[in-house]
Amino acid sequence: MRLERAQWLASRAGREALAELGSELEALDAAAQAGRLRRTFPAEEAAALGEQLALRRRARERFGELPVALYSAEGLEMMTHPLVARRRAARLAGLGLPAADLTCGLGGDLAALAAAGIEAAGLERDEATALLAGANVPGRAARGDAARPPFTLDRLAVVIDPGRRAGGRRTFDPATFSPPWEVCLELLQAARAGALKGPPGLDHAAVPPWCELEAVQVGRDLRELTLWGGDGAEPGLRRAVLLPGGHELDSRAPASEAAALRFGRYLFDPASCVTRAGLVQQLAAALGAWQIDARVAYLASDRPARHPLAAGFEVLEVLPFGVKRLREVLRARGWRPAEIRKRAFPVEPDALRGSWAGSRASP
Repeated sequence: MRLERAQWLASRAGREALAELGSELEALDAAAQAGRLRRTFPAEEAAALGEQLALRRRARERFGELPVALYSAEGLEMMTHPLVARRRAARLAGLGLPAADLTCGLGGDLAALAAAGIEAAGLERDEATALLAGANVPGRAARGDAARPPFTLDRLAVVIDPGRRAGGRRTFDPATFSPPWEVCLELLQAARAGALKGPPGLDHAAVPPWCELEAVQVGRDLRELTLWGGDGAEPGLRRAVLLPGGHELDSRAPASEAAALRFGRYLFDPASCVTRAGLVQQLAAALGAWQIDARVAYLASDRPARHPLAAGFEVLEVLPFGVKRLREVLRARGWRPAEIRKRAFPVEPDALRGSWAGSRASP
């Protein structure tokens, strides 16, 4: 976002203008919104308000709520899901330490820290984003560089969420994060305690042994891998977290070594957070199941079981796979699957769906 636009939005006039927009305006399409706004505001202010309405709609679609008042497109892309931010803040609140969000962005995590009663401050390197964060969490955010924080870190709990875009594109190389991953690890290690947010696909080789690892999922979406260090963290521990229910499984739980290349009457598909945290065997033990292949996370059992971190299915038929054979079976049974799951299989579900286009829906 351009600095001038951020300055106006963060000003008293901009915030009052946004607050006065009625809900009926939000229900209009973009063209109708723009026309209505231009009749009341100068062109640049109307454009800024229209952008905020669009970003608010996107935030509600993504989160189901509005974590903060002001947005930028870039900041919204990086914002932590509010459920994850609140859970992280609650854990940090238990440490009784002041906190610093070294990469606060629009202030989503910072707002959660403040709401948890933590004395917290935030830094944001981009000037326009820092202005928006300062309006979103008044008195808490300032412009600054996470790599050179103006804080004594060994007295603080820190939150670090490095930028993962380079040249306008998302990057998956930790060395190109901003700050780079190694710098983030140094900051985490220097702090009294803290959390470092990584992307869901982070290579486990990038996780040092002195960290605790959490794979955090919201609904069916794996949101992040979080590294915890310092006070309250258990080095080497791995944990799977499923929100909003707060369901957890960690590497201290009993693990099953059972494996067999056969199906039982029931099949279980572990949640993504379980597989990313490397806890499939712990889940197998909890279910009384076995892993059908060491390279594939599906579990099987001859007895029914339930676990919030696994989807369970009754096995109706097992047959050698072939698209033609599958189509014939579906048509003969009058089945039309509502959901397709796959692991270690080269064909995407959307490609398979076309194979039974003529099948009748199941009753």
